[in-house]
Amino acid sequence: MNLLKIIKDVELMKPFNGPDFEIEHITDDSREVREGSVFVAVKGYEHDGHVYIDEAIFNGAQVIVGEKDLTLPTTYVQVQNSKQALGKMLCEFYEHPSYNKKVIGVTGTNGKTTTSYMLKAAFEANGYSVGLIGTIEYFINGKSYKSKNTTPGTVKLQGLLHESQDDVVIVEISSHALKQHRVEGLRLDAAIFTNLDSEHLDYHHSMAEYFDSKYKIFSLLKNDGVAFVNIDDEWGGRAFALLREKNQTVYSVGVSSLADVIVSPNDRSVTIKSDNQLLALELKLPGMHNRFNAAFSLLVGEVFNLKRDKSVAALKQVKNVSGRFEVINFPGNKTIVVDYAHTPKGFYHVLNTVKESGANKIFHVFGFRGSRDLSKRKAMMDETVKVSDQYILTCDDLNGTSENEMEQTLQDYHYQYQQGEVILDRTRAIEKAIATAGSGDWVVVTGKGHEAYKEAFDLGTTNDLETVETLKKREQEVLKSG
Repeated sequence: MNLLKIIKDVELMKPFNGPDFEIEHITDDSREVREGSVFVAVKGYEHDGHVYIDEAIFNGAQVIVGEKDLTLPTTYVQVQNSKQALGKMLCEFYEHPSYNKKVIGVTGTNGKTTTSYMLKAAFEANGYSVGLIGTIEYFINGKSYKSKNTTPGTVKLQGLLHESQDDVVIVEISSHALKQHRVEGLRLDAAIFTNLDSEHLDYHHSMAEYFDSKYKIFSLLKNDGVAFVNIDDEWGGRAFALLREKNQTVYSVGVSSLADVIVSPNDRSVTIKSDNQLLALELKLPGMHNRFNAAFSLLVGEVFNLKRDKSVAALKQVKNVSGRFEVINFPGNKTIVVDYAHTPKGFYHVLNTVKESGANKIFHVFGFRGSRDLSKRKAMMDETVKVSDQYILTCDDLNGTSENEMEQTLQDYHYQYQQGEVILDRTRAIEKAIATAGSGDWVVVTGKGHEAYKEAFDLGTTNDLETVETLKKREQEVLKSG
């Protein structure tokens, strides 16, 4: 494909009168440039791609695209916004890969990953091949690849969509991806807004700004695309009203009788409003929040004409997603839960689900991420002291914060609440909580879920699940020898 065609929809700072080229490769990473590449200099949150233009030229870039007014020894295209230009160029280069398949986008603070896997199960049960691009993995054409980000960069995302021969592709879309134009050019048949909670406010600065970023998902809908929101959520309700004002087709889930799928707060059932059918949802995944995730999946299935009985049967078989409410039975009749929850609402759902599961006492191990979103910390503490019997505050990720500073922060919060203790080493904190718990007690470890540790801890394990399994094996050996 030639250069002039690739840039035809890009907003230029000035008319391009340079030569045309046959283009075979586009990248925003100077290290990936090869002879004849187009290198797009993207100004990111931490790094400015314009710094790497010389390296890109040295590596053989035939065309440079950027925002600055530059004179270069190779063809240069000056654009208004490099991030947007990159997305538009890639979409044209790959011939708009999201147009030839059903694409479903899922955004929200909590529930994106589980909802995505539930959707995948429902569509597969109805005979569709399904790809998934999200937090845990990139699953394309039946093969799984390790995920680096919830939503990959523009080059990776468009490349995966181009590679996919799947009937349906489900994409988890983060607020960062929406704000940073990583999904530029992506077009959706369905956009799901699960909820909004205090998160990433170090980046978005306010809940209103955070909402504005999430709401951008609906601008990605195709002309006949459909929106789905949780009207029980304050921000979901706001999205619903805004979409209705714009005459956008929008469906809802919620406890309210106004919802299209009504989630019962009293039992494991939902009601499909269109024909007033009550469905029992005996999910393997516990908790009210998972019934909402399932309700979204059912509602999307209704709109896309999936067989309801097949979807319900599939949802009942969905097992825990990696790092989401993973339950480990521990010697001494103790139960351990490892979960990714790292927001106040996330804590609420996980801890109340444990309480509803019959826990005698609840011991909660969690921490804060250094230099990240200080505004949610008090609300996280409030949620844990409402439900858990004891907390152990520990290290999550330091993110450049010193150990001394993090420990002092944890001690300051502990001083206010006095309902637990501080153990900075995460593996030792988990060890102490399990040792303190008695028969019938539950230990809830939140914040990391499937993620690998960034810090080196005493037990030498790499994530929370491995830590729990290591401690379990050690306890079993003690019992066996004794």
